[in-house]
Amino acid sequence: MHLMISSFILILAAVISIFISRVIPQISVNYLSMLVGVGLFLVPVLNNHIEKFNSEIFIGLIVAPLLFFEGQATRLNAVSKEFKHIIQTTVALVVLSLIIAGFGVGALGIVSLPLAFILAAISTPTDATAMESVTNGLKMPSTEGTFLKMESLFNDATGIILLNMAVLWYVNGYINYQQTVIDFLISAVGGVIFGFVSAWIFVLFRQVLLRSSYNSLNASLLMYVITPFVLYYLSEAIHVSGIIAVVVAGLVHNAEAQRSRLINSQQIHFSYDLVSMITEIFNSMVFVVLGFMFVKILVGEQFGHGSLNFLILGSVL
Repeated sequence: MHLMISSFILILAAVISIFISRVIPQISVNYLSMLVGVGLFLVPVLNNHIEKFNSEIFIGLIVAPLLFFEGQATRLNAVSKEFKHIIQTTVALVVLSLIIAGFGVGALGIVSLPLAFILAAISTPTDATAMESVTNGLKMPSTEGTFLKMESLFNDATGIILLNMAVLWYVNGYINYQQTVIDFLISAVGGVIFGFVSAWIFVLFRQVLLRSSYNSLNASLLMYVITPFVLYYLSEAIHVSGIIAVVVAGLVHNAEAQRSRLINSQQIHFSYDLVSMITEIFNSMVFVVLGFMFVKILVGEQFGHGSLNFLILGSVL
């Protein structure tokens, strides 16, 4: 019951921030959502009904569908054309950034080198939601915009594997390079295979329904909406990257949409409108939660010399 009330308040806050953005179009809706999140914390009646932040729920119920729909908005053949650049940015550039940031923070002498690499691994990868937030309303060169969008869809897996490596280094006192490479391959390649195969099973099932007398528009749309939730938690259960799985599934669904545009135009049009609505609300919710948690952490923090050190670390990163 508490989770339902908390979710309702966050959705309502997201909707309010979207309305405000229509009144003040000069300011990005994401920044307005953060301010609404701050206001949410400052109202005790609402603050007391917000559940404690749970990263697994947040990623599975908000981030996963957002990345799925972002992937669904990207053509599969465009990914194959830019595969070389995607590997360069999602693997080579992330690893290079991790090394520079890790040694840079470690050189300050404030934290140990393993902890410096943990902080660097957290801050190195970006995602599609963050990329959209900082480029909203700006003119982006088409080539660079395409590279950044595709890179942001896939680099989370690299960041997560590197974070796990840094954590094991911090705990055990050494780096297991072989295990890190194996974990990366299992997570990334396994996520791609699982997402591709599972998505095609979903697509084929819906196509069979579409051509049968049992077809139901509402049932097909509901199956489409729950796809990222099911795929994410199933992939995490078998220990492959849920993030990559939902992104790949989104790309497969884009291919299906292109093929089905003339077969069932009503369903395709309605699904686009539904996805647009869900994406806008979920994206706003991300920043409502960010604003809320930012103030909550500041209020609960006992500021001192340690706080200043971490502000310096954050600036360096």
